[in-house]
Amino acid sequence: MTLPKIVGREESLGRYLTQSNHFSRKHNSVRPLAFYPPPVDLRLSVFRIDGLNKNQLWEIGQSCIRNRPQRTLYGVADIKVFKVQTRGLHVDPDNIPVRHANIVGWPEEKARRNSIAQELAADAILKFRE
Repeated sequence: MTLPKIVGREESLGRYLTQSNHFSRKHNSVRPLAFYPPPVDLRLSVFRIDGLNKNQLWEIGQSCIRNRPQRTLYGVADIKVFKVQTRGLHVDPDNIPVRHANIVGWPEEKARRNSIAQELAADAILKFRE
């Protein structure tokens, strides 16, 4: 499936969770840490997950950590593009690897980035491997 170059507002993005402090099993929720962009470049890695079946969803996640044996794929935070855009952020698809994109446009102020990360985490749906 070839994805359009422009990311649609209703598309789902997947933020793969490879750290146990990025989610809470007890509360079945995503924690804000999952949405903190790296301070070096403020580009948060996500994948365009619309149209994927469960096996494909997890195959992409596994491919992300294949060269990092110390990482574990716990789950994925599923969030709609419009939830990202309403916070003043943008989705920049680079398709390297296939379906990859970055959430960009983060403010310089760390406190504002933290606030946005909290809002995105609250909007995300946590999915675990079955």
